[in-house]
Amino acid sequence: MTKGELIEAIIEELTASGALPFSPPTKEIERIIDKEMRWLYREYRELLQDKIYIINKKYFNTREFSNTRTIQMNGCTEGVKKVVEITGGNRVFGINDPDMSFDRLMASDLYLTPLSSDQITYRTIQWSFWDLARSFNLQDINHDFNPNTRRLIITGRTPTESLMVLAMDQIPLEDAYEDTIVLEWMIAKGKISLARILGAFNYDLLGNISINFEQWRTEGQEKITELTEKIKGDDTCDWFLFFPVLAPFISLGSFGLSLMNQWLY
Repeated sequence: MTKGELIEAIIEELTASGALPFSPPTKEIERIIDKEMRWLYREYRELLQDKIYIINKKYFNTREFSNTRTIQMNGCTEGVKKVVEITGGNRVFGINDPDMSFDRLMASDLYLTPLSSDQITYRTIQWSFWDLARSFNLQDINHDFNPNTRRLIITGRTPTESLMVLAMDQIPLEDAYEDTIVLEWMIAKGKISLARILGAFNYDLLGNISINFEQWRTEGQEKITELTEKIKGDDTCDWFLFFPVLAPFISLGSFGLSLMNQWLY
């Protein structure tokens, strides 16, 4: 859907397919679309897509990077998920095998032994060792990203290899306009704008017919509240915090929880 087609759809909705003679000017609707799309891109995750960027290692030897330690991303980038070095493989316990990594060792170890209390204690100590050993083979690069300047700042060590940047980019506007939430959001904002225009002056139409502009404002505000709650509800947390040191206590049930409480306090 193009921007012109979106404007026509908004006008058709506000005028009930031409039954009503009032609608915001086209220039006002364009202003609403341009303003609200910036907010929707920032808050509505369905309008973003993963994009991989490769930063050549030669850039980290330039004076530009040495002075600012920043990487200018594209104007459509809204966030950065991960920044890692591109290496030839992992080295675990002196074995240079790309199929072996600390993450795979920890994942496969879950199925090797029964999860009794003693085994959980042993595994917790083993996992802690592997977690500390990862620091000697760390590929992640500490970073920070400013969505206003679109600049990626390298706050950790200077990379020695090329970087893979997993970013969140905006989908094209033509695809974003097809989203039903975007369409309903623009219509609701159009109703609020129309109510503001009609309510600027008190006057009656021919035949002493008054304009109930508050109905437009109420409908628009209620729809915006509903869509905001839906956007927040869809953007749920996809991670959780886990403390391996507490696993032995949890495996003992209520008795373990009481011991954990005494241990913590």
